[in-house]
Amino acid sequence: MNPERIRGRLVDIEVGEVPGFGCVAVGIVRVGLSHEVGLRFEAKGTDPDEARRHLEVEIEVYFS
Repeated sequence: MNPERIRGRLVDIEVGEVPGFGCVAVGIVRVGLSHEVGLRFEAKGTDPDEARRHLEVEIEVYFS
């Protein structure tokens, strides 16, 4: 897992490739308000960088 700060929350991000599907990025909120800890986000992309970007945008939008 690779921790990253998004909107003040610490999110563990892992990106992996699923054969025949593409790349999937999964983010788990590790530090935030008590009801936010453990929230799971997922995003798909054609490559790891795209999947990570989609995931970061999804989390940004959720917490905006």
